Amino acid sequence: MKACIHRACCVLMLTLQPAFAAELDKQTVESAKRFLAAYLDYTNTSNINLLTLYSETAKIKVTVTTLDRTTTERDFSGHVWKQLLRETWYNGQPSIEPIELHDVTIKSLGVNTLAIAAHRYAMRRCYWDNNYQLVIEKTATSGYLIVSENLIIDHQNQCQRPETTTIKQEIQIVPH
Repeated sequence: MKACIHRACCVLMLTLQPAFAAELDKQTVESAKRFLAAYLDYTNTSNINLLTLYSETAKIKVTVTTLDRTTTERDFSGHVWKQLLRETWYNGQPSIEPIELHDVTIKSLGVNTLAIAAHRYAMRRCYWDNNYQLVIEKTATSGYLIVSENLIIDHQNQCQRPETTTIKQEIQIVPH
């Protein structure tokens, strides 16, 4: 799992470079990278500190597709979203699953606000959220906080089982 987290952070950092160059200063770029790295780390390790990245007044829009393929949209305040996530953590069923962010673009919405768009891949159930959006705002005391997030959750596992369980690896014996 740690290798996946490291790979996801590396993919994120490499894909961010071109998006920032034209319009954001170096300090803003580095701050945004640190924020996204923390967001990915907390998400991918099911760390409850993820909740500290959300503003109490954030606007969270979640589109959920259930197992019977019914789709609903729900809106949550940051406070209610954090409560919901906290309850699932303490019940032993964290609703957050490991993700990767691909094709990340970031643009400035003002002096202290950044809009982030990405293709979000849920690694446990193997589905893409191609319209993932996040808005973060810099606070005077705690760095960036999430003030808006739009995401898709699909409850159907879309991972493909392998056709064979043969393990292919090269084994090398080195004499002493």
